[in-house]
Amino acid sequence: MKPLRYYLYKAYYEWLIDSDYTPYLLVDTNYADVDVPSEFINNENKIVLNLSPYSIGQYSVDHEAISFNTRFNGLLRDIYIPLGAMVALYSKEGGDGVMFQEEDFYTEEEYIKRHQQKKPLKTNITKPRKNSKLKILK
Repeated sequence: MKPLRYYLYKAYYEWLIDSDYTPYLLVDTNYADVDVPSEFINNENKIVLNLSPYSIGQYSVDHEAISFNTRFNGLLRDIYIPLGAMVALYSKEGGDGVMFQEEDFYTEEEYIKRHQQKKPLKTNITKPRKNSKLKILK
């Protein structure tokens, strides 16, 4: 059976947007590969992000992560959040939303295993350069 978190996230996000609510995402910043501005992380290593379509650009979500860009203190930042780092998605206005349950697929260990397998092996072999057939004309 496929993990549930991705589908819950998509359904609640669309429901919040359709209801004209502001979706807020609570993120555990201790999770591997989380890329958020460190100066906005609270003492509990969490950050709350506004996911309103008016606040973010280049939004992308798949079964592994959410990525988008947004502004913090006027500076454009790229954000990357593995789905396993999501704690809750809720509305700013009323607090309605969902807290995500633990799933084996989204444990940090499983996430790291999946991403280590996808990385290409680095080799120190350099390809010989072909001689250029371009000539300088004067």
